Amino acid sequence: MKRIETLIKKHQKLRERGINLIASENYLSLRARKALASDLAGRYHSDYYSGSKYAREIIETTETLTKKLFRAKYAIITPLSGNLCDLAVLFALTQPNDKVAMLPFSVGGYPLGIELFHRQRMNLPVDEQTLTPDAKSARRLYRKHNVKLTILGSSFILFPHPVKEFLQILKNTHSEGCCVYDGSHILGLLACGEFQDPLREGAEILFGSTHKSFYGPQGGIVLTNSKNHYTALKTYLELDLKTGIGLIDNIHLNRIAALGIAIEEMLKDRSYGRRVIQNAQTLAHALDNFGVPVKFRKHGYTRSHQILLDLPPKRAKHFCNELEKVGIFIDIGGRLGTAEITHRGIEPSLLVHLAELITDVFKNGVRNSIREKVLRLITTISHV
Repeated sequence: MKRIETLIKKHQKLRERGINLIASENYLSLRARKALASDLAGRYHSDYYSGSKYAREIIETTETLTKKLFRAKYAIITPLSGNLCDLAVLFALTQPNDKVAMLPFSVGGYPLGIELFHRQRMNLPVDEQTLTPDAKSARRLYRKHNVKLTILGSSFILFPHPVKEFLQILKNTHSEGCCVYDGSHILGLLACGEFQDPLREGAEILFGSTHKSFYGPQGGIVLTNSKNHYTALKTYLELDLKTGIGLIDNIHLNRIAALGIAIEEMLKDRSYGRRVIQNAQTLAHALDNFGVPVKFRKHGYTRSHQILLDLPPKRAKHFCNELEKVGIFIDIGGRLGTAEITHRGIEPSLLVHLAELITDVFKNGVRNSIREKVLRLITTISHV
């Protein structure tokens, strides 16, 4: 009985017959997918094993490409997820009982279990107009508490975060704390020089997931221009039998190869980030005009790949379920993203038509005629 193969085929058909607007997902090119399915999938890279010389060359080449793409002195490509990047930064830069400041989960702050690792989570104040950290209000927090680590970035990230302002706060309060940037959701935009430039703005470390706006395999990247931070992070993220294994043992070579291919592709496609943002703004404007409420109108809706609908939670979940029935995928929080449809080649002129279909479901519910229109629209989107 080939139950798993059958389910894979069903999943493949479901996704091929749908338009993915999930903000935290993307589409791997066929080149990257071939790397994931290659012989590398079952191999190690250590020179302890013979037959691994090309595996190590793949790692070295991918590290070099990563540094080139992000203009960073140091890059670590071993993390298997963005979460492991978070943990490595947490362990490298803080000690038990230290205070760590980040956005609250209610507005998109990453729900890292700080307390599980004997650190204290401090919620940063929020600018409700943009869901970004409110630097002005945060001054009181830093005067009152000795914050050892500040993590900017979030899951609901439509506008740049005030990196320079937080560095000034740390300076004015004579704090020895570090400011880092979790770019998981907008890493593909940052790679293309869009949205903002955390490392040049002063963030000591930039890290994030490689499969959201960045169109690589699932995994993580850590970047820094500090040799000291690089050395400290490597302790947790690279295999060292002398000091003991930290967070990483097997780095999954097929993932590294697929990441390297995605980076090669992005180095040749630097306008990708700009197109993603333009498509998000176009789609958001069209939805709002047609009667689907979208947040942050007076701020231009978004400066990233994300769009947030202005709906109560129950309505957002119901709308998500209705859209799924016609082949349009979003998340139950009412968040849409344009990274995947941009990567797959949607024409900007089709975004208004897509907004019309979404609006039809919003106003009239699920109908077979909409499903047929979605299927026709899918045929116009190329597969990379």
